[in-house]
Amino acid sequence: MSERGSPLGQAPKLDVVVSSLGFRLLLILAPAILLLFGFYAIVEQRLQTAVLEDSVKRSVYPASDFIRRSLHTSMLGNERDRLHGIITLLGNEPGVEVIRLYNKQGRIAFSSVEAEIGATVDLRAEACTVCHAAARPLRAVPTAERARIYRRRGSHRVLGLINPIRNERSCTEASCHAHAAGVSVLGVLDVQMSLEALDAAAAAARRRALLPAVGIVVLALVLIAVTVYRAVYRPVLALRRGTERLAAGDLSVEIALDRPDELGLLAASFNQMARSLREADAELRDWSHTLEARVEEKTGELERLNTHLVQVEKAASLGMMAATVAHELNNPLSGILAQARLTQRRLTRRLPEGEDRERLIGGLDLIGSEAMRCGNIVRNLLTYARQGPSAFRQADLHGLVERALQLVAHHTELRGITTARELTLEDDALVCEPEQLVQALVALFINAIEAMGEGGRLTVRTWSEPSEPDAVRLAVMDTGVGIDPDVLPHIFDPFYSTKNDAKGVGLGLAVVYGIVQRHQGSTDVASQPGRGTTFTIVLPRCPPAPDAGPAAGSQQARQA
Repeated sequence: MSERGSPLGQAPKLDVVVSSLGFRLLLILAPAILLLFGFYAIVEQRLQTAVLEDSVKRSVYPASDFIRRSLHTSMLGNERDRLHGIITLLGNEPGVEVIRLYNKQGRIAFSSVEAEIGATVDLRAEACTVCHAAARPLRAVPTAERARIYRRRGSHRVLGLINPIRNERSCTEASCHAHAAGVSVLGVLDVQMSLEALDAAAAAARRRALLPAVGIVVLALVLIAVTVYRAVYRPVLALRRGTERLAAGDLSVEIALDRPDELGLLAASFNQMARSLREADAELRDWSHTLEARVEEKTGELERLNTHLVQVEKAASLGMMAATVAHELNNPLSGILAQARLTQRRLTRRLPEGEDRERLIGGLDLIGSEAMRCGNIVRNLLTYARQGPSAFRQADLHGLVERALQLVAHHTELRGITTARELTLEDDALVCEPEQLVQALVALFINAIEAMGEGGRLTVRTWSEPSEPDAVRLAVMDTGVGIDPDVLPHIFDPFYSTKNDAKGVGLGLAVVYGIVQRHQGSTDVASQPGRGTTFTIVLPRCPPAPDAGPAAGSQQARQA
């Protein structure tokens, strides 16, 4: 089992181990195993002791019968000395505590211990309770109760075997000491064997078995610990670390736990959850990227719309100003131009030739040319504002392009510029103000020619998009110096010009923009410094009713 990023071969911290489920399980199992093993050892010891004692009892029965039969002949012959000698001899055998014969009243007639001959046995002693526990002594001792194990006071254990001497026929017919036939038991042979050696051997055996038992217990605990570690601790640790990594945001985590038990099923469920989270995260990321793209797209549209609104507002403001100022300037400018020309004629007729006359006439020429220039500016302002009635009619776009190219043909020839036509429209008819469109095209062509300087290529292209069958597109492309990105947003602003000389006042592209707006079209420009510029105009084939100028266009833009 392994887990990427967190190898289980590293030694875990002590506090982590102590607080783990496996360690707690081991704390529960280890004492339980010890208690069960101790209980088993006690039960086993007692069972073994019982079996051993039973075996000793069974082995003593034949010995007791042998002693009884050995004494039988001497008792029939009333050979007391011989009987006493046999009892004494057998009583001195190793392990024999005492051998005695006593009558029914408990008086000891013969004993291997001389001191107790003639004494009376305590019938309440443990060895006698078998027969004398009841009010009347038993007539026959049960076979299973003949042997009794008891402990002498302050000493070792003793096995006492009681073997009754029954009144047999040979006894009732004997001449020496005939007994009545109705008497069942004449006396008791009591053989007592010391169990000290047996107990010592058993204790030694227990001591010898203690070390293997301890080894077995230790081995069992080690096996339990290894089993708990492999079966519980490591899987749980892998699950915990995987959960921690998943909580930290690592959705690539996988727990390799191929087991058929509950932990294996839990690991499989965890892996399935991680895969589901990865898929959900991927979907969220895709949605996020899509949302970002759409936000950027909408932001671009809003920026373009804002730019359009700014242009419309500027056009509206300039239109309002131009409507007021243009007419006021036309008359003074016309008077200045007329007076300059009249004064020039008078000076030519009245002053003699010389340096003074040439200087005065040059000054008047400059006044006249600047007045005409101001007149042109006013005329462009009026065209830009366009507050008069519009004359929309149907025209052919290709014919308007050719007219505009003819008007700038002398400029292209002087500068060595090649003109290319890519007029691909099959149906170039549209409703427009032809003169205004020609003026806008001429302004675009002049702007392109001035951007290229000497040489270059001017391309005019027309086409339509299948998605917009009710609109035509026209592009004017040049190979000039291009437009800087910082300048590009301002090229349609009125009076914004990058020309350093006094030839430009920045109204050419503003006039183009105003004309296109009056046709309900749009204007776009794409340029790279050093690679040329492309102006693209989109015009509807049949625009709505024309507005009254930039101010009306501003009002419509606000409503949109």
